[in-house]
This record gives sequence, C-alpha cells and structure tokens, in this order.
Amino acid sequence: MRLATDIAEMERVLTPLNGEGERGAEIYRDLRAFRSVMFMNTEDLVGVRNVRRDLILNHLFSRAGPALLSPYKVAGWTASQYVSWLDSHSTGDAVEMVQGAVQWYEDLVRERGAPNFDPVYPTI
Repeated sequence: MRLATDIAEMERVLTPLNGEGERGAEIYRDLRAFRSVMFMNTEDLVGVRNVRRDLILNHLFSRAGPALLSPYKVAGWTASQYVSWLDSHSTGDAVEMVQGAVQWYEDLVRERGAPNFDPVYPTI
C-alpha cells in the first residue's frame, strides 16, 4: 500500500512534465499504467498490454522469493547502477538482462537439486 501512495505522489509531482516533451510524457504514462499492476495477481500480469514488458518482468522479481534474484543482483550491481543501465539501453536489452537472471536461477535450482522452482518463475 505504501508503494501505491508513493506512486500517487509521484504522479502528482510529474503531472506538469506530462506536456513537456516526449520523455516526460512517456515516464508519466508508464507510471500511471504501472499503478494498477501492483494490485494484480501474478498470473494476470501476463495479459497486461499497457505497461512495457521490461517493467512487468522487473516487477515480478519483487514478488519472488529470495533465491530468484533481480537482474541487477545477479550482475553484482547496485539498484542505482541498474536504473542507470536501464535508462541507457533499449527495452530489448532489458529483457535480455532479465533472461540472463532467469537462466542463472534455473542453473542454481538444478545445481542444488531443488524439488521445484519459485512460484513466480513460470510467469517470468
């Protein structure tokens, strides 16, 4: 619930930017669309079409258990380094980064001989 409140506040602050250039409008649209995603069931996120795929994929890591690490953790980066990287790369690059984290997790599960995968894994 705290995150929803934070997003509402960010929307309020970013509203003036909505009309100021393509990037400001894009950020505002993404933020507004993402707000509804937070309250959806994990399985329902597959059908979301109004939020960029890379945003949904990265959000799914926050719903996973501790073994399914976010892409930036697998890369050994800080969250701020990852955000900077995302800002300078394409959606396709971000999806590839997620795929790398998923591959790392699959290898980890197999190495450990774990009986099953994280419930969020199939959605990612």
